[in-house]
Amino acid sequence: MTRLKIYYLAGLATFILLSACEDVIEIDAPVTDARLVVEGWVYDDRDTQTILLSRSSPYFNSETPPSETGAQVAVTTQTGETFSYTETEAGVYLSSFQGTIGGQYTLTIETSEGQQYQSSTQSLQSVPPIDSLYVLFEDEDEDEDEGFYPAWDFTDPEGEENYYRWRFFINDSLQNMAEDILVFSDEFTDGEEINGVEFVLERLLQEGDRLRIEQLSITEESQDFLNRIQQLTTGVGGLFDTPPDPVRGNISNTTDEQNYALGFFGASSVAKDSLVVGE
Repeated sequence: MTRLKIYYLAGLATFILLSACEDVIEIDAPVTDARLVVEGWVYDDRDTQTILLSRSSPYFNSETPPSETGAQVAVTTQTGETFSYTETEAGVYLSSFQGTIGGQYTLTIETSEGQQYQSSTQSLQSVPPIDSLYVLFEDEDEDEDEGFYPAWDFTDPEGEENYYRWRFFINDSLQNMAEDILVFSDEFTDGEEINGVEFVLERLLQEGDRLRIEQLSITEESQDFLNRIQQLTTGVGGLFDTPPDPVRGNISNTTDEQNYALGFFGASSVAKDSLVVGE
């Protein structure tokens, strides 16, 4: 039996106020062309799948990135079956089908400018159920604030190479900060009962909160991508920090290999559990 307690310690951004100073500080931030940004997964727990397309924006641009409209989007399986997506609003593409365990999925995109993109093929692997979900009350110490923390148990399948991601919803709102990304490999826990996985969310739980957790099966490739996202987007933000580099995912441009896309396309099975804190 293994017990895990997982912390993510983000670096502290330091802001320095310079008064009575008229020097202009020029920061050499990288300027790159606006790249296609892809966000989408195929899940086995829903009948409608979603692909989001947008364009990257400059590092110091605080505006919402522009949506990528008018694209042709499709997902193809290993048997050659193709599911076409329809743009229902700017940059949001939907298709009606359900992912299946053992299925292999490849995303293709053709933009309105004729650029063609293709993802690596992603396998949808099974995921074990959550055996139990609960919350633990922790007193304040040097590592954490006083409050409720989510914890859960599950059993890792023996003899399989498994990668996991957990997503947390508080009052139906996805906790989607970089600090809330939690992924895990069973490299050292194959086939074990894993009890008391406890995670420090960016937003502390309170009595009466509705907590829902999703346990996802992911690939090693998607785990590496999520780890890079977390590393490059937490602990930055100070005036003299190096601007984050673009995180390249698994989307290639088959028209112009130098014009690759950002983001990731994946496939996952989903196990769920929920509770109300204090009940």
